[in-house]
Amino acid sequence: MSEADGIDDAVDGAMRTGLMVASRIGEQLARMREEEQRTIAAAEEHRARQLQERFDAQRAAARAQLAPVARDDWWDKATPEMIERVHESATAWKAYDPEAAQASERIRVQVQARYGIDVNNTGADEAFVSAALARAQQARVEAESERTKASAARTDEAVAGAAVAGANRQDAARDGQAGPAYDSPERRQQLAESLEGKGDREAVNSRLLADKHQGAPATAAVAQKPSLARTSKMAKQTGKGKTLERGGLER
Repeated sequence: MSEADGIDDAVDGAMRTGLMVASRIGEQLARMREEEQRTIAAAEEHRARQLQERFDAQRAAARAQLAPVARDDWWDKATPEMIERVHESATAWKAYDPEAAQASERIRVQVQARYGIDVNNTGADEAFVSAALARAQQARVEAESERTKASAARTDEAVAGAAVAGANRQDAARDGQAGPAYDSPERRQQLAESLEGKGDREAVNSRLLADKHQGAPATAAVAQKPSLARTSKMAKQTGKGKTLERGGLER
């Protein structure tokens, strides 16, 4: 036996195993479709409509996947993995969709003609089929887990993005409400524009000059002004001192 014959035998064996695994997975999916149909029939009207729409969307996706098997050029380029995938999908849907049933028959004919394998009885080693099926099912579980994690991550990113956008809007609103600093050219320019046309020019200039030299709002000066009680006390002490001084002079 030549080396090429050994390679051909390995490929043939792998394809037989792959097709049998695809059949088993397709049968599992077909049972899921059957359960979905029972659920739709038992659900109340609104829920049934939603479930039916999802079922129809899945069926449309399967039809799109199976459409190429009707073309000879697809079969000329198809790899064993591609054939296994369409066989799995056709097995899952052939009981619920006439187009999938036609595709399943087409796959059976082409695989028999091109590879000499009966998809309904591949002759694959059952131990190899069981091991490959376990690996395939584990891969499906991991893929589903990754999709769930990716969906959760996208949700977290959307929430975080919304929070940042909200904070940015709040900052922008505060910046829009806040005026320029009191001791700044912008604030004095605003004051000059507000006084334009109000009173004579000399009075306006005097007001602007005083504002420039002051450098702080009047409220700041008030905030730093001594309290009335303290001022009154100082005045009394000063007055008392002057009285004592005058008394000493008079004596």
